Amino acid sequence: MLSQRKQEERKVRKEAIIKGALKVFNNSGIDKTTMDEIAKESGFGKATLYYYFSSKEEVFIEIMNYGWIDLWKGIENDIISDLNPREKFISIVKAIAKIVTADKILYGFLFTAPNYIQEPDNESWKKYQNRLYSVLQSIIEEGVQKKEFLDINPGLLMKAIGGLFHQLLINNDDELKDEDLELMLKNFLNPK
Repeated sequence: MLSQRKQEERKVRKEAIIKGALKVFNNSGIDKTTMDEIAKESGFGKATLYYYFSSKEEVFIEIMNYGWIDLWKGIENDIISDLNPREKFISIVKAIAKIVTADKILYGFLFTAPNYIQEPDNESWKKYQNRLYSVLQSIIEEGVQKKEFLDINPGLLMKAIGGLFHQLLINNDDELKDEDLELMLKNFLNPK
């Protein structure tokens, strides 16, 4: 059994590897990244890196898990809130916006890199992504039913909002104010 100190040490090392790998993936691309580069950027030797991860694909999956689980935990309270569909949707999107803007590199990677891995068995992060999308889509469906949203295909609305979201939060260096995001969402969902 590992001591509390050793467990904390391992956690810190793993996080350093994740952050280092994220930088290398972001700069060099996933295909061109090597374990040597990840080890160097993380500040560890290759042996230490291989102690924690057996391949760059495993590192990739860990990054995806880390980000999606963190995102899910950050919005759980908004999901279970007792708000009408419109307020709940806006609340969740605002919470996601805060999380994403706090670490644009991680979430930019999360939203653009999933096509890299072709082995569905290794995509444990997918369940969090699917849960989030399912929750948002069901809120939209309920909102359409209650006439709180435009009567539009929920999947299409999700894609449109996802594209806007990506451009505004990840590819934009300007600070997006909470009230501007809320106003945009309200107008986008139901421009009455």
